[in-house]
Amino acid sequence: MDYLSLSFGNVLTSSLLYYKIEQYPDGVGNYEGFIRENWLGRRTVDCVGLIKAYGWYNPDTGMMDYASNGMSDLGADQMFYAASESGSIDTIPEIEGLAVWKSGHIGVYIGGGYVIEAMGTMYGVVRTELTGRGWEGWCKIPFISYDQ
Repeated sequence: MDYLSLSFGNVLTSSLLYYKIEQYPDGVGNYEGFIRENWLGRRTVDCVGLIKAYGWYNPDTGMMDYASNGMSDLGADQMFYAASESGSIDTIPEIEGLAVWKSGHIGVYIGGGYVIEAMGTMYGVVRTELTGRGWEGWCKIPFISYDQ
């Protein structure tokens, strides 16, 4: 489990961190020092939370409003399987904003052979190369409009 799924893009506060330590004493508790030093006061997400943060963002408040803007609360696999357009990774079109997927993990293709993905508590959100990460498929993220 990726324990940076603490807030789907909202700022990690001390009170939220305490709540998550109680909820996941081994996972979050074991990384408490690292989380405090690196992530407290910053926006935090897991892989699908990165996409949800985009979809749920309220520009009026600067907050993520749970399951808003027509985007359901789906996991990485659910999001991939709910897509109306998808394919194997070797057929990915050059469209920025597509999701790239492997079982249990999802990222966002930014074009030119690169992906933005949340790699976990120790790494955060990073840019990686499309090749060599084990991506199995691509999809148009449900609830997002792709104008070409």
